[in-house]
This record gives sequence, C-alpha cells and structure tokens, in this order.
Amino acid sequence: MISGSFKTPIEIQAMEPTWIPSTFTLDNYRDMNRTVPILKFFKNSLIISLGTMIVTVVIGTLAAYSISRFRFRGRNAYQLSLFSTQMLPGILFLIPYFVMFTWIKNTLGIPMTNTYHGMIFTYTSFSLPFSIIMLRNYLDSVPREIDEQAMIDGCSRVKALFKVILPLAKPGIAAVGIYSFIMAWNEILFAMVLTRTETRTISIGLLQYITSNQAHWGQMMAACIMTTIPVIVLFTLMQKHIVQGLVSGATKG
Repeated sequence: MISGSFKTPIEIQAMEPTWIPSTFTLDNYRDMNRTVPILKFFKNSLIISLGTMIVTVVIGTLAAYSISRFRFRGRNAYQLSLFSTQMLPGILFLIPYFVMFTWIKNTLGIPMTNTYHGMIFTYTSFSLPFSIIMLRNYLDSVPREIDEQAMIDGCSRVKALFKVILPLAKPGIAAVGIYSFIMAWNEILFAMVLTRTETRTISIGLLQYITSNQAHWGQMMAACIMTTIPVIVLFTLMQKHIVQGLVSGATKG
C-alpha cells in the first residue's frame, strides 16, 4: 500500500510488480482529494467514530458498574441478552434499522438517515453489548472493599465511582474506547445504506476511486494510508492500557 501510493499509474499496472517505485511521485497524495472528496469523508468518519467511542464508554461504564456491583431483578436475563446479541450477524439488522429510522422521522420528525447522530446511534448499539460485557468482567476484578472503603471515608456511591473505581478501570475503558472507535471507523455496510454524500464515511469514499471507466489505484493507496493514521495513533498512545484491559476482561469474572 505504501509503495503503491508513490507509484505512477503505469508502474502500478505493469506486468512485473516492484516493491520500490522506479519513479517516485507525490501526485497521488495531491490528487486524491480532487478525484474524491476524501477529506470530507475523513471528517465525517472522525466525527461519527469519536461520537460512538464517547457514548459507548459513558453508557458502557455505567451499565457495567451497575451489573458488577448491584443485584437486581432481571440482572441475569439482561446479561444473557447481551451475550445473545453477539451470535447474530450485523446484516440481519440492516432492514429493521432502516424501517425504524423511517418511522422515527415520520412519527417524531427527527431525521435519522444521513445524519451524524443516526450513525452514532447505530454504531453505539453494535459496540455497546460487547463493551458492557468486557467492562463488567474488568470491574469484577476490582475488589468491592475499595468501594466500601471509599464510602466509609465519606464518598457517595457516585463519587466513589468517579474518584476511585474509574481510575482503576482505565485499561478496560481504553480497550472499550479503541474497540468502538475502530468498529465505527471500518464499518461499511450500514454506512452504505444509511448515509449519503453529506455524511458518507471514509470506508465508502475509498470505493469511489474505482469507477466503471477507470481505477485510481495510486490515489486509493494514498487515501488508505491516511485512513490508517487515526487508528495507528490511537493504538500507539493507548497500547499498554488496551492490552491490559483486553487480557483482564477476558480472564476475570
């Protein structure tokens, strides 16, 4: 991908492929936004993915804490429903989501298709069940005595959560955050149906470099490199917490 982004179209389509470009060019990077408004799609994906990450972390943390620390009616049934969602393929929900969004617009007057909040809602609903399960397992590994000691020292339940428990749960929260971000960043099926030009994501934009008349392979490779940068940066900054959170969430509880 990196090599192809610096090659000319003729060299990319040559019969004998090469690792190192014989003619080094930056035209693909200069022209990629002229052929396809990829920077606009990049911005759309960034807004949707960050929104999904924030909403998933907030709701997932509160839900996981309640399941981990409280015993209430329907708790086991709720956990079973979270596990059951992981058995169903995402494409199964495509038509129901479209019908539901149409009903919301016609009934409540709130547009959902071709909107940022509609895509954030969609991706959050997919990432939330797994995130709650993983965070619950991680919070189960935090001794309950820590909560009790914090409340003995004068903290309320909410203050103990935000001042004591959440700092200890940073690895699990980081793992959930990066998981939800990558899921929203890479998703293509729902983005193809529920978005149009105004909110189209970068995963759909990459496909537009291939038309019925021409394939801009070099520009596509350049755009692909730009697409990977946010994920690489996030993973690099949070790598330690991600690995620790995933391992703890998989083995505790």
